[in-house]
Amino acid sequence: MINLFKKNINQAKHPLSPAEPTHRKWTIYDELEDIWTCNKTAIGLLIVAICISILIFMIGYAAATGHLHFLSTEANVYEHLSEVI
Repeated sequence: MINLFKKNINQAKHPLSPAEPTHRKWTIYDELEDIWTCNKTAIGLLIVAICISILIFMIGYAAATGHLHFLSTEANVYEHLSEVI
């Protein structure tokens, strides 16, 4: 068969060489990105755990500094009201 129109026969439509390197040096950022993108449930549980721990810390701090009264009696309530007024 004679190639009359000078077409490239059996040529690849796209070159097989990659546009960018397919491998690069591993970094800790790659590992963190994998954890962030692949473990949505673990990230959600971690955020909830952090929020609950902050809430417990804030309640403990308020109780320790006297801003939060546990098991207060009526005398304590009226004393506090008299301080406010």
